Order: sequence, then structure tokens, then C-alpha cells
Amino acid sequence: MPEVTRIERLVKRVGQVLTIDASASVASAATSMKADHVGCLVVVDGRKIVGILTERDIVEQVVAASADPAAIAVRHIMTEHVISCPMTAPVKEAQRVMAAHGIRHLPVVDHGVPVGMVSSRDILAHELRVANVKLAAASKAAQEAVKAKTELLTNVSHEIRTPMSGIVGMTEQAMDTSLTPKQRGCLGVVRDSAESLLRMIDDLLDFSGMETGRVELRETEFDLRESVGAMIGALRDEAENKGLGLTCEIAPDVPDRVVGDPERLSQVLMNITNNAVAFTDSGDVAVRIETEERFENQVLLHFSVADTGVGISPDKQQVIFEAFRHAEDACARTRRGMGLGLAISAHLVELMQGRIWVESEPGMGSNVHFTVRLRLQVQQAPDERVAQHAGE
Repeated sequence: MPEVTRIERLVKRVGQVLTIDASASVASAATSMKADHVGCLVVVDGRKIVGILTERDIVEQVVAASADPAAIAVRHIMTEHVISCPMTAPVKEAQRVMAAHGIRHLPVVDHGVPVGMVSSRDILAHELRVANVKLAAASKAAQEAVKAKTELLTNVSHEIRTPMSGIVGMTEQAMDTSLTPKQRGCLGVVRDSAESLLRMIDDLLDFSGMETGRVELRETEFDLRESVGAMIGALRDEAENKGLGLTCEIAPDVPDRVVGDPERLSQVLMNITNNAVAFTDSGDVAVRIETEERFENQVLLHFSVADTGVGISPDKQQVIFEAFRHAEDACARTRRGMGLGLAISAHLVELMQGRIWVESEPGMGSNVHFTVRLRLQVQQAPDERVAQHAGE
């Protein structure tokens, strides 16, 4: 819908002007206003506008004169200066005229003949309609842009992932052959770089899924300690190469078998632990898991990853969970990554009915906490297991 620019269209929307002859009595003017539910009348002499009559004019003049309203002619109490605008005037011009003269009603004329009336309320309503139309159009355009960007990102990421997987695979095969130390070192850099790119692509795909609401959790029974142990093992070499200690402590009351999404849970813990290793130059990184609450068929687990790294200032502690953001730009330039890992982790934690937060002080390290809710494995009664084996 195009923006209305001429007052003519607004007049047609509002309706025709209500007029009263200048010779009519104030009493009849008041009756007309009440009957038509309007706050003002255009006073005419023949076909010519000679004034504006408002409810305030009637009340003030009648009270001041202490006279019978039926004996007072409208022409004697109408507003002296008539302000009007032509039908071809822009809506903005009509609004300017009303503001300049401090009036709330404006007659609209066509070659001097009154054809309509607009009020400040009419113009405000019109502007609201125009703003809503523009907002709806902008919102639709933004949604289409996000959809197009997401589709492009997904398609490009998939297309890049296939050759990158080939590079990693062929590099590993080449490293199994006879090589000089220098060749093996070069191929190791190629493999590590390709794996880093693959992790970035996976983060982009996850972030794309977050924006479109396509990230879903699957439920399967898994061994929690085994899953966490595999994740810690995958990061231990990187930590040792930096001279860092990497430990994991699981409280005795944490259940072994749970039901949830082991891949997404490992992804969250991997992102946070990998981030701790990346931002720690000396000392150690400690992972701890304990039971926060236990219900009949569910458990709320509390994970924490503490490091002895650079720490995070209080005003930056929420920023780290936002996409494409780092706590400190100077540190971000020396560390790899796009700043998506913690944003994705926060989203996954929310899907697992938990929360995520950080405790940190600059120079004193950081401790990232998160909770997740998992279902407990339903224990089978002894007689049920016997019956099941008998049936087999």
C-alpha cells in the first residue's frame, strides 16, 4: 500500500464536512454537534467558509454572555480567523498548519467550497497506518533476507565440507606412508588446519539451524561417564601440547546411564572446555560434574569448567554468550574461532532445559557453569528381565 500523500484521500476516508449556516442559533449548533457526535462545525455563509465553531466556543460565549443559546446567532461566537487547506495539499502540510495555529480541526476546501474536515486525530491515525504498513513490509523483507542468507550459508557450508573432509582423509592416508620429518610436519599442519575449518563449518551450520529453529535434540540411552571420557581424551593432547593439566571429576552420585542427546551434550562440554584450553597459557583446566537435583525419573546435572586463564571482566561476561562476540577483542585476535561456540552452547543448554553462566575475574581465570536436565534410565525389575530372557 503506497503512502497517502494528499489530504484528499484522508478526507474521503474520514467523511464529508459537517456545516452550519452562520445565521443559525447556537442552540441548534449544539444540537447538531450532539446528534452527529462531532466536536466542531464549519460555519458557512452560502457556500463560503466564514468560520469554525467548537464546543469550547459555545460554552465560553454562552457562559460569558449569560444569554439564551437560542437567541445567539452562530456568526457572533464563531472563531474569527478561518484556517483551511486545499484538497491538493500534502498530509504533512495540513499537519504543519494545524500545529502552527494551535488548532485540532482543519476544513478542507476545493476552490473555496468546503468538502471535508480532518482532525489531528485523523492525521495521527493515518500516520500510524502508514507506519504499520512500512513496518510490515520491512519485517517481511528482513525475514526473506534471513531465509535467503540461511539457505546460502547452509548450501555453501555443505559444499565446502565435502572437499574439506576429503583433504583430511587423504592427508591422514599420506601421513601413514614413509615421510621425512619435515613432510610429516607439513602434512600435520594441513590436517589440523582442515579440521579447524571443519569445526567452523559445523558451527556455521548449527548457528544457521538456530536462526531458523531447526536444531532439535534426539533422545537415546547412553553412558555419561564414557561419553565425557571420550571428549576429555580428544582434548588432552592439545592441553598437554600447551603444558596444561586437564582433569575431570565426576561426583559418585552422578548416574552412569541417562537418556538424552549425547552428541549435543558433548558438543556443549567440548566447546566450553576447548575455549578454556585456548584462553589458558599456564596452569590447568578442571571439569567437574555433580548432581544438582534428582527426581523420580529425571536428573539435573551441574557441569563446571574452571581454568587459570586470562579471566573475563564483569561487563563482558554476558557478551561471550552472544554470536560473533569475544570477551576481549585483543585476545580474540590471537585466538582462533568466530565466537560461535559459546552462543551455540547457550542455545543447546536452553533446549536441554538448563541454564549457563560464568564466574570470572580478570587475571584470575574463569569458571563456566551450565546445567542440563536428563531422563534416568528406567530400571527393569528382576522378574521382568527373567521373563524377557525366557522369551528369547
